[in-house]
Parts: sequence; C-alpha cells; structure tokens
Amino acid sequence: MSAPDPADAAEAAPAPRRTRSGAAIIGPSLRARYAPGVLIGLPLVSLLLSPFAGAGLQQWRRSRLRDGQDGLLEQLLAPAWSQLLLGALLLWALLALWALVPLLMTHRVVLLDAQRGTLTLRRGLRTVDRAHLAEVEYAVGEAGRGGLALIGIRGPGPDDRPPRRWVVPEVGWDAESFDGLRVLQGAAGLRPAPPRAALLREERRARRARTHRELADRIGMPWREEYENDDAAFQAEFDRVRRVLGGREPAKEGDPRP
Repeated sequence: MSAPDPADAAEAAPAPRRTRSGAAIIGPSLRARYAPGVLIGLPLVSLLLSPFAGAGLQQWRRSRLRDGQDGLLEQLLAPAWSQLLLGALLLWALLALWALVPLLMTHRVVLLDAQRGTLTLRRGLRTVDRAHLAEVEYAVGEAGRGGLALIGIRGPGPDDRPPRRWVVPEVGWDAESFDGLRVLQGAAGLRPAPPRAALLREERRARRARTHRELADRIGMPWREEYENDDAAFQAEFDRVRRVLGGREPAKEGDPRP
C-alpha cells in the first residue's frame, strides 16, 4: 500500500479537543461519545416505544381519576397525543440516564499537558496512571471508527523491562479525537501521523484496489499499476475484457480467451 500524499499530512495542523486548563485530549471526550446517542439514537428508540409508555400513563391517569384526583396533570394527559409525547420524553430521559452511567464508568482518555510535559490516563472520573513526555516510547493508533491507540510508557527501571502500555479506545471516533494522538506524537518527538481524513481516503482507495484485483484475477485480466489509483481506467478495461469473454468484441494481444 502506498503512503498517503505528504501534502495531505500538511493540509491542516492538529486541532484536538482541550480541557479548560488547555490539556489536549487524546481520544473522544465524554460529550463527543454521549451526544450522538442521546440526541439521535435514543429519541428514535423513545418514539418507537412511546405507545407502551403512553399506555402506562393512561393507566396511571385512570387510577388517579378513580381516587377523585382531577388536577392539571390529569387534564393535560387526557388527549392520547399528550400521553404519547410525555411517554416518549420520559423514556428518553430514563434511557439517557441509563446510557450515561456505564459510559462514565468505562470512558478512557489521555490528557496531554504539553507545557508541563505530563500525560494523565483517565478512566471514568478517576486518574489511573501518570507519565512524562520523555517516557513515551511509541504512540500509534487507527483512524477508523472503533480504532485503538496504543501508547508505550518507559518508566524508571532496567532498560530490558517492557514498557507500560496505555490503551485508548475509539481514538478514531472523529478528527479531533485522532488529532490528540497526532499532537502527542509531535510533542514526544515521534513522526506525526497524517490527518484522519487522509488516512481514511487511503484506506478506502486500498480497499477498492484489493477488490479490483480480485475481480481482475477472476477473469484473467492483466493488472496494471495505473489501476491502483485510476478507478475509471480499471472499469473501462474490465468491461472491455468481459465483452471479449462474452464474444461480443474481438480480443487483443494479451487478453484472456473465452
């Protein structure tokens, strides 16, 4: 696989999220991971389950009326649409709270204070480890969703002792999360990775090239290096060879035979 274009690596300086004190966040912040689910996913789930919540509110209203209670809330819940709406809102609030608790307990990021030259590994609301920039031996990560970052920390002690390894999940959550890793690489004297967008483009290109190679191998079509980056050229030649194999076009030198 060819390396990403160097121009892509310089197209944008790293712009990670930062804490109020100015520390760069390596990995997605709690808000970045929580917001998409609570604002997009959970409302949809709440709407789908709102009939069940509405039925529960209707039963609650009926029991209140049997007990002689007919206040503003009971009157507000009289229309069916209000029962569904309030039920969806209650479900959304409960699901949002339920989703926040495990995320708070398992969320893991690294905070880089470049001025002090310190690193802090955070798990949930706790600090579980600390290190200095000079102790960073390597820092690598995957740019795609679900990708991990691995940071090797060489602590005091014998040189033959293996470094501690910090694992940061979802470092490829978005560009800001991955930029935190790029900032760490530069601050630690390592070679910074290209921007996340450039890596994802290269990954997609390589995936298409692998697929094209497999298609070419299946029909015996000779592979040319230009096909690695020129999808149109590959598709045109691929269609021509298929027509040759189908007997609808005369073969050229080097073409596979039907």
